Amino acid sequence: MTSLNDYAVNFNKKLKVSFNGGDLSSDAGLLIPRSFDESLGLSRLIEAYFPQIGKHCHSTADVIRQVIYTTIAGYHTDDASDHLRQDPAFTQILGKKALASQPTISRCLNHFDIKMLEKLDQLLLDFVAKAYAVSQPEYVVLDVDSTHIDTHGQQENSAYNYHYGTTGYHPLMVFDGLTGDLLKVELRKGSVYTSRNVAAFLKPVLQWFRSKFPDIQLILRGDSGFATPELYELLEAFDVYYVIRLKYNGRLSACSRAADDEFYATYGTDYSKSHNLYHDFTYQAGSWDISRRVVCRIERHAGELCPRHTFIVTNLTAHPQEVIGVYHKRGQMENFIKEAKLDFGMDTLSHSSFLTNAVKLLIRGLAYNLISFMKRLVLPKAYKKSRMLTLRVILIKVAGRLVRSGRSTWLKLSSSFPYLNLFHDLLVKLE
Repeated sequence: MTSLNDYAVNFNKKLKVSFNGGDLSSDAGLLIPRSFDESLGLSRLIEAYFPQIGKHCHSTADVIRQVIYTTIAGYHTDDASDHLRQDPAFTQILGKKALASQPTISRCLNHFDIKMLEKLDQLLLDFVAKAYAVSQPEYVVLDVDSTHIDTHGQQENSAYNYHYGTTGYHPLMVFDGLTGDLLKVELRKGSVYTSRNVAAFLKPVLQWFRSKFPDIQLILRGDSGFATPELYELLEAFDVYYVIRLKYNGRLSACSRAADDEFYATYGTDYSKSHNLYHDFTYQAGSWDISRRVVCRIERHAGELCPRHTFIVTNLTAHPQEVIGVYHKRGQMENFIKEAKLDFGMDTLSHSSFLTNAVKLLIRGLAYNLISFMKRLVLPKAYKKSRMLTLRVILIKVAGRLVRSGRSTWLKLSSSFPYLNLFHDLLVKLE
C-alpha cells in the first residue's frame, strides 16, 4: 500500500520513491563558490559592512550570505529557504545549524534603510576591488543600459512603461563590457526615462575608479537614450573616453551630406552587394556648450534601396570605422543582462516595498559577481564563458550526503557525478 511518503512509478512497479533519504542535498556543488568566496573574501567583507548587533540567531550578514547562495543554487524565492533549512550543503557552507526562514529573511530585508542600501552599493564595488587585487585589468569598458522588471499587484513605485508596454520597474545597470562584471545597479520607478539621473548614477563609479585604480583606462558605451550633455561633461571631467549613439535628425543629416554624395558616387546603383562608407565631422547640438566629434557610418545592405546612417558622438581619435566597431560590441551587454535576470533572479522582485526590492537586487548582484569573478579567475578556459544555467548543472547540482565520523564531517558526493575531475581540480586549486 502506498503511503504519503512512498510513491510508485508507472514504468516500473517494483520501484518505489520516498523523501526520507536523510541528510542528502542536491546542491553539494556550492562548496566550489563557497571556497572561492573564502579565497576572495566576500563573506568577510559582508561581515565587516554589517557587523552583528545583539544576539540574533540570524544576523544581517547571515541573511545576505544565505540569499547569495540560494540565488546561485537557483532558488529565487525566499519560500525555498523554508524547505532548505536543514539542507546539509547549505548549513555547512553557511556555518549554521539551520537556515533563516522566509519570514526571517523578509523581516531582515525590510529592516534596511537608505544608509544600509548605500552600504550594499559600496560593498558591490569593494568586492570588485577584491577581484582586481588578483588580476587588475588595463582597460574597463563601462556599458550602461536600462532594462525592465515585471511587477505584480500593488508593489511600490511600479508603473507602466510605454517602451516595454507593461508595468514594472526600470533599473539602470553598468557592466564591464569586457568581463561582464556588474559595477552598479539601481532600481528605479517603472515610468522613468532611460537616461534619467544617469550622470548622478555613474559619478560614484567614476570617482571610485579614479581614487582606487587611476591607471585603469575607462571607456563608456551607450545607446541614443544616453545622449545627454550632462553625461558627456561628466565623462570629460573624469578623463573617460566615450562612444554614444545619437538619434538621427535633420542637422546630423545635413552634416553628412558630403559623405552621402561620396557614397552614391562610389557605389551608385550597385544593389547586389552590401556597402559601407565612414566619415566624421565636428558637430554642436543646441543643448551642448561645445562642439564634439561625431563619426558616421553610411551602410546599404544588398537588395536595399536607401542607405542607413549611424551617428556616434565620441572623444576617441581613432578612425571612424574603429569607433563604430567599438560601439557595436556593446551588444554583448544584452547577454550580461539576460544572465543576471534569468540565471540570478534579478527579474524576480516580489516584495511590496520598493526599498526592499532594491536591496534584493543588489544582493543578487553580489551573487552574480561572485560567479563572474570565479569564471574569470579560476574556471578552465572551456567554461569561462558559460552561463550560470550551465554551471549550475555542471558544478552546483551534485548529490551529497552528510556523514559525521569522530571529529570529522564528510559531505560525500555522488560516485556517478560526470564532472568529478573538474570538481576535484577546482577544489585543489582553491585549497
